Amino acid sequence: MQKAKNTSRTTPRQRMSVTDRREQILDTTRDMVDAEGFHAVTLDRVAGECGITRTVIYQQFGNLSDLLLAMVDREYERAAESFSLASQRAEGKGRSRFAAGVAGVLEAVDASPATWRMLLMPSPGGPPELYDRLEQGRALTRAHFSEALAKEGMGASPRANPDSELAVHMLLAVSEELVHLRLTDPKAYTTERLIAQAEWLFKAMFPG
Repeated sequence: MQKAKNTSRTTPRQRMSVTDRREQILDTTRDMVDAEGFHAVTLDRVAGECGITRTVIYQQFGNLSDLLLAMVDREYERAAESFSLASQRAEGKGRSRFAAGVAGVLEAVDASPATWRMLLMPSPGGPPELYDRLEQGRALTRAHFSEALAKEGMGASPRANPDSELAVHMLLAVSEELVHLRLTDPKAYTTERLIAQAEWLFKAMFPG
């Protein structure tokens, strides 16, 4: 009795494009940082996770420091874009623009928690530029709050605040804390609960 011939053929694996490979390497690096911290990242580990050689990483990024910086810059740009979109949200019925913006940011946090953990809860050992990006992000956020408050006339009676500069710092601190709570215990700190608190605080600061 003759054995049936094996007519199946091995399908060759499709090579990943340069752009897709770069994103894969950055994703792997980000996930490794999120799970174990910056100190856990090595070129050998990243290469092994991606199924490539160190040479590919060298060609794409250079050394480990350059890889980490590229990852930080990508995640910062993504977070900045998410914040920009959130800040443009129109307030819904009975909701302030601040609460609407918080809702948008929390959606972005849920979509990419690793990004926001790295930026707002950074582990030791990150590149120095990471902390520069954090300060840049805070400065942009404060500028947005200042512009929004001035545009809506929050400094005029009867919704006057005695110190608009400190009010901006308070709004920034509250925003960061709401995100921090969402990242650390999402079951206890639901988006609905956090948005409601943002709304209450804003109306308490700017009654009208």
